[in-house]
Amino acid sequence: MAAIANRVQFVVGAEGKPTGVLLDMATWEHILEALEDAEDVTVVRETLAALDAAGGDRVKAGFRPWSEIRAELLGRAD
Repeated sequence: MAAIANRVQFVVGAEGKPTGVLLDMATWEHILEALEDAEDVTVVRETLAALDAAGGDRVKAGFRPWSEIRAELLGRAD
């Protein structure tokens, strides 16, 4: 993480206060990836909690069969 911090450039305004940050694309992509991973972990935890609360019953937990979702995505009913 320290290596990433070394590639960050701060933009300072006329009053000497930071007004922005410049990042190289590799650093920006690393930040985005970390945020997406954190979001994925949250979704997995919520999903597992719902499944646990439903006693392992996927239907009670609100899971839908792939065939139903696929038909919906393709715009047709099976």
